[in-house]
Amino acid sequence: MNADTITLRCFTELDSAVRQTFADLYANVRAELLHLPNYKVSTFTERLDRHGAEPGWAAVVAYAGDEPVGYAYANTVGPGNRWWARLESPAPEEYTSGPAVAIKEIGIVKPWRGRGIALRMHDHLLEARSERYATLFVNGKAGDGKVQALYAGWGDVVIGAQQPLSPDAPQLTCMGKRTAALS
Repeated sequence: MNADTITLRCFTELDSAVRQTFADLYANVRAELLHLPNYKVSTFTERLDRHGAEPGWAAVVAYAGDEPVGYAYANTVGPGNRWWARLESPAPEEYTSGPAVAIKEIGIVKPWRGRGIALRMHDHLLEARSERYATLFVNGKAGDGKVQALYAGWGDVVIGAQQPLSPDAPQLTCMGKRTAALS
C-alpha cells in the first residue's frame, strides 16, 4: 500500500475503543523509548485521558485498509492555560491573547514514515479549527533534530522553550503558526 491509499478518520470523543487504538499506536510508534519513564504507555494514556477531557479535543487516525498506522490529536488552550504557563519566557501575545489549538501528539508507525501521512493528519486536524494560531511542543533532539526541522518545513516557528516538571522529560521547544482561520 502507498500513502495515497491512506484514509483519515476523525474523532471528537475519547471513547474506550479510540483510547485503545491510540494506546496501541503509541506503543508501536514509541517502541524504542518505552523503557524511559516519560514514554511509558501508562504515562501516555494518563496524558491522553487528561487531554481528551479538555475543551476542543479532536483526533485523526490514519488507516491503511483496516489497520491504524498513525494518529494525531489536539485541543484548545486559552490564555493563562498551563500550556503557556510552563514556558521559560512568555510566548508572543498573538498566540496567548485568545484560544489557540495545541497539537498534543502526532505519531506514525515506522513502515509508514516519510510518506507525508503526518502532514496530512496535521493539516486535516487543523483545517476545521476556528482558533487563529496552532502550537505544539517538540523534543528538539528527537530524530537528531529532524522532527523539529519537519515542523519548521510545515511553517512552524520557534516561539519558546519549556523544561517539563518531570526530571525524566526532555526539554521541549514550543513552535507555532497561524491557522487557516486567519485567511
